[in-house]
Amino acid sequence: MLPTDHLAQADSRPAVIDTPLGTVGFSLTLGSEALPAAPNTLWCLPNGSHLHRWQHRTATVDLLIGSIEVPAWDGGAPVPVWAGIWQVQARTRVSGLVVSAEMTDLPGDALGGQDSGECLAAVSVENEHFMVSIGGPDSELLALQAADGRLMPSSWARQLPTGEDASEYGVRYADPARIAWHLPGLASTEVARLCIATAWCPRDDDRPAAWYAVDIPLDTAYLQLIADPA
Repeated sequence: MLPTDHLAQADSRPAVIDTPLGTVGFSLTLGSEALPAAPNTLWCLPNGSHLHRWQHRTATVDLLIGSIEVPAWDGGAPVPVWAGIWQVQARTRVSGLVVSAEMTDLPGDALGGQDSGECLAAVSVENEHFMVSIGGPDSELLALQAADGRLMPSSWARQLPTGEDASEYGVRYADPARIAWHLPGLASTEVARLCIATAWCPRDDDRPAAWYAVDIPLDTAYLQLIADPA
């Protein structure tokens, strides 16, 4: 994903994001095997982002994660936003991928569920005080990205659903706050990339700033995650 020679190593630990309403955790399955929560190696970038790397017999898996700045959709005050970019580079054939994000440890008064929009797959959780959203590309956008062939194999464009059609691939939701991307397999040396963002804000029915903030392109998030500190 990026050179690591100049990066400082840190003690391995799972990638999580602490929010006002719970903890967002991540998981990835290669074929039928789930990766362990903690990576084989963890590096810290000078700007505070972290690069997690798992070495599996079938693939090298990277997760670059950190805090980024996203302008508010209405010009208001910015909200806290974290982005995580997954990269899976196959060594041998990988039969399929499942990338998921889930918020746990929710307070008793929090309610959550699917909260998708155009080209956005998302879940949101809220109570009287806060709203937290987790989001990434929906099935339609995944198919468009595959057709472009830059973020994922172009062959996926024929396998990913472009709407609500029934398919073994696409986005799945589970209550109260879990979202999973079920993706086709990879041939040897093929690469797939996926960006998942998390944001939160004070609850305001007229300004769902967190929801708008998670609709962010992978390139925009990547440039901030690797930027030199100000």
